[in-house]
Amino acid sequence: EADEHVEVLYNLITLQLGPQVLVAAKIRVRDGLSNDEAVREVNQLERDLRAAYPQVGWSFVETDLED
Repeated sequence: EADEHVEVLYNLITLQLGPQVLVAAKIRVRDGLSNDEAVREVNQLERDLRAAYPQVGWSFVETDLED
């Protein structure tokens, strides 16, 4: 499902570790967000990911302006 605050998904890596999954993503958030807002949005994205997929044990989301 798309997130209104994410403009670009540059990279997405998943790794199965026993019954749990590690998710790493590099994204670009929409312009106009302050650093604090971007952090809050990434934290919410990670919470939503774990709620939708309980097998996600670890998630790492990096914001960037380019790949």
